[in-house]
Amino acid sequence: MHKLTTLTVTIALGFALPAAADTLRISVETPSNKGDIFAAVYSSPEAYENDVLSIGISGPAKLGVTELEIQGLEPGIYGIALFQDLNGNGELNTNLFGVPTEPYGFSNNPTIGFSAPKFEEIEFEFDGTAKELKIKMNGS
Repeated sequence: MHKLTTLTVTIALGFALPAAADTLRISVETPSNKGDIFAAVYSSPEAYENDVLSIGISGPAKLGVTELEIQGLEPGIYGIALFQDLNGNGELNTNLFGVPTEPYGFSNNPTIGFSAPKFEEIEFEFDGTAKELKIKMNGS
């Protein structure tokens, strides 16, 4: 799995306001209100494979659904990987076999096998108009 340990943290708040035209809203099905949700936005397969973020955001987890917003995102093709940091150490924890021990998810909610999905499985197009993605968490 990709280690989301190098996130540049930019907390996007203001959920009570209507989404601006260039806003990407990420709605995450969250299994608990413990810790924070960290999301990494990648702009290409190469960036994803090398863990080079276009944008990193985070926010406190809320039981049920946690919403994160990215404003000012340029139109393009992107992919999102995220996790819930239950123990507050800022990284996705894994077991001895590299399997995540904290909840995680990806845009498009691909089926997870023995490794992280390919960029093509998580990519989506953002055309510059308001968009909402719903991401389901896997794991713990």
